[in-house]
Amino acid sequence: IDEELVEVLLNPLLTKGADEVVFDTLSYSAGPLPEQQLSDSTFPSDVPVWVVYGKDDPWTPSGRVENLAKVCNNGDGPVERVVGLEGAGHCPHDEVPERVNELLSEFLDRLDGAN
Repeated sequence: IDEELVEVLLNPLLTKGADEVVFDTLSYSAGPLPEQQLSDSTFPSDVPVWVVYGKDDPWTPSGRVENLAKVCNNGDGPVERVVGLEGAGHCPHDEVPERVNELLSEFLDRLDGAN
């Protein structure tokens, strides 16, 4: 491994929009994109969804996550809330578990109150 090899591998990933390509590639290999799942006509519209992500996640573009509520059924879909956590990356449940647990409790209380 030398400086030239590092540049050849790294420079394309630093190109504007590369994070979207990487995200699409990784998501596609694991199945449908979240946008596709949440806006699919078979997804129950009466099931609330909260999306929590780490704002410092190097693999998941924040703008794309923030846009989930708008993309899904033209903003009339199941996504009620999108929460970006400062100081958290790809695994917020590991990095800031107290904040994730707080949100989980709030979500469960919301569900309990809906019954």
